[in-house]
Amino acid sequence: MKRLSVYAAIAVISCLFTISCTDDAQGPTKVDATKWDKNPESHFTSQRIIPLETTDDILMGDIKSIKIYNDTYFILDSRNVIFRFDKDGKYLSKIARQGRGHGEYNDIRSIDVLGNEVYTLSSFEKKIRTYSFDGEFLREIDLNEPYFDMAVEDSYILLFSNSCNNSFKNYVKISQNGEILDSWDDFRENTSFIMGGRFLNRQGSSILYFKPFDYRIFEYDGNSSKQIAEFDFTNNERYPQSEMEDIVAFNELVMNTEYVRKFNSAAMVGNKLVVTYSMYLDGYGIKDFIIIDDLNANKCYNYCLQEQGLCSTPFPGYGYYLCDKALITYSSASGFIMANGEKVDKEILSKISPEGNPVLMRFEFKSGTSDK
Repeated sequence: MKRLSVYAAIAVISCLFTISCTDDAQGPTKVDATKWDKNPESHFTSQRIIPLETTDDILMGDIKSIKIYNDTYFILDSRNVIFRFDKDGKYLSKIARQGRGHGEYNDIRSIDVLGNEVYTLSSFEKKIRTYSFDGEFLREIDLNEPYFDMAVEDSYILLFSNSCNNSFKNYVKISQNGEILDSWDDFRENTSFIMGGRFLNRQGSSILYFKPFDYRIFEYDGNSSKQIAEFDFTNNERYPQSEMEDIVAFNELVMNTEYVRKFNSAAMVGNKLVVTYSMYLDGYGIKDFIIIDDLNANKCYNYCLQEQGLCSTPFPGYGYYLCDKALITYSSASGFIMANGEKVDKEILSKISPEGNPVLMRFEFKSGTSDK
């Protein structure tokens, strides 16, 4: 337990939230997630640095979330401003409606985009608000309780809860008018921590979802859910559970869970399921990893892009963003990225984006379909 104080500091600084849930749905046999591959580049067709245009009017804070929609980046920053950039990083517009008046918000927990509307989820205010791409307020949906994440479909919105609500359920489906249509997964409070991530991901006509510390991935088609994968890390060739007693002890004491891995995002890329996760590692704090599971070929490998000299997330635990085309990460004043094996440090970044806005790194997958 000699590293307890270090990890406790990480937990406090990261502003973790409490969550746990169970799911009784039966699914496929566990996927063997024990193998590692030293050639993750084989899954990507290209990697690209995308400087984000900067002027005095569009100086950004730290990135909180990135949503990719129709090759456009919607980026939520730490000041709760949503910036819109095209595929090359050219600025298009922003939504900045902070305040307490009509159509304004105090906080944004999650964003999604559908059609010509940007959806914003305000947890503390228990509201969903929608805006045009140019920032015009459109409408407001009242919620019964705070929610942590959302995914929007034409006829409904799926919400993920990190606090007890609606007879203690983790997932709540509402209409576009806010009426509760369905809910599932019994909620067990105060059994684990989460500190960021994208736990709902709309793809085509379905939504992928998962629990941070439960290594199962589910798909919801609007009517019912099915489990599409469950990962088994027990005899992982690099980090076997049996050799991680200190980390397990820390997690049990501070986070009340025996898990050492936290899933952060998931996406389908053709026939491959891609999952990003983070670990609390001995001497390294938090580190990010990727699983690429070929569902057809029964092959599953773990990767650490930082170790491969490809990129490093500036804020471990939630620095990767997935769509069904690409993996996105970014640099900031406190972070760096790795490109083609060469360190891209602050001096180089200042030449790419001299005004100091974040710089995106996009890894294009070898196969995929278009975003909805």
